[in-house]
This record gives sequence, C-alpha cells and structure tokens, in this order.
Amino acid sequence: MNKINRLNEYRTSDLYLAAYLQTAGVEMIRHDRDGSRVYFVFDSSVANIEELKQAWINNTGKVAAQPYSFNIKSLKSLCHLS
Repeated sequence: MNKINRLNEYRTSDLYLAAYLQTAGVEMIRHDRDGSRVYFVFDSSVANIEELKQAWINNTGKVAAQPYSFNIKSLKSLCHLS
C-alpha cells in the first residue's frame, strides 16, 4: 500500500521502494506496524515522491548500489524487531 496524505507523509509497505526512496535522499520519518505488516513513512514535503516512484516503476531511477543495499538491510532489520 502506497499513500500520500495531507500531513506531507508518504507511506508504503514496499521495502524495496522504501530503500530506493531513502537512497534517493528522502527522509524516512518513522515506521509503523499494523499487525505483521510494516509501513515506512517518508517526508513528502522535501521531494517529489510521485516522480521518484514513477522512475522506480519505469526502471529509470538511478541510485548507488552500495547505499541501496545497506538501506535494504537496515529496513529489513526494522521489520524483524519485535
């Protein structure tokens, strides 16, 4: 689930998209849990998230591989915390 709300927050449960957004420089504000699902919440006031998301979907977005890999591992660790 991806969602932009009126509080300048973008919320997604897609771990790989979240890692891409982080690597692209979008600040993650927090993560929320709903049962076993984790949502990553980003500040949408400082970046054009829809533009970044389209680049992700169209496979045209470019980020550095090493920081992207680090962000995936970091977000996975958040998912596995109790």
